[in-house]
Amino acid sequence: MLEMFSLKGKVAVITGASRGLGRTMAKGLAAAGAHVVLIARDKAKLDAVSSEIAADGGASTVLPIDLSDERAIRTGVQSIAASLGRIDICVNNAGIINWQPVLESDLEEFDRTMDTNVKATFIMAQECAAVMRKGGEGGRIINIGSVLSTVGRAKLHAYCASKSAIVGLTRSLAAELGRENITANVIAPGYFVTDINASVTGREGYVEAVSGVTPMERWGEPQELVGTLIYLASGASSFVTGQVIHVDGGISSTFKFQLAA
Repeated sequence: MLEMFSLKGKVAVITGASRGLGRTMAKGLAAAGAHVVLIARDKAKLDAVSSEIAADGGASTVLPIDLSDERAIRTGVQSIAASLGRIDICVNNAGIINWQPVLESDLEEFDRTMDTNVKATFIMAQECAAVMRKGGEGGRIINIGSVLSTVGRAKLHAYCASKSAIVGLTRSLAAELGRENITANVIAPGYFVTDINASVTGREGYVEAVSGVTPMERWGEPQELVGTLIYLASGASSFVTGQVIHVDGGISSTFKFQLAA
């Protein structure tokens, strides 16, 4: 039964693999048996993750790419296919976030967020899907959304728009690629203890406030995303596509607040 969750012999590509949730997910894919291609801009940080994977007995390849560069993405994916012979799993995790009041926001920053979070995801998925189709064995596209894929948040209009777009993009991919045995799904994390949240976790009372409206009354640990990732990347999810799976302690589906004692 557990063999259906194995990724042995598979090649997995993951963006934003140098830190945070991406680093943890990359290590999880390798632990499940995949050869993991680590993508981000910082080669030194990617090398560090690759060394950790090797120390745990896994296999990985480092591929530094600036995801704002379309040609670099397309050339990079083609180089993976040429060197490793296949791509079975594409995890689009890289993303940026920027807090700006709507009346003080500039279009340049909005465009940068959309380009990184949505455009790069589309290009990566497009290129990987082409390799998967050519291979004839199908594949898995897993896009990382957010709890803010389905709810809004003040001062995060560009980020919310980008993560909502990820859901629409993924469902369209699922509709078109299903006949090729290529599935497309979204993992929507809630609040996790990672460095991308460092700018807000230092605010007095912020951590407690988020915990207070989360049914599990705590923040998630990065490792808690790995099980969902492996499920969607493996044969266990062979008839699951076009779905959004929230891994958020229940925050997106409940109305919870703390009353004073």
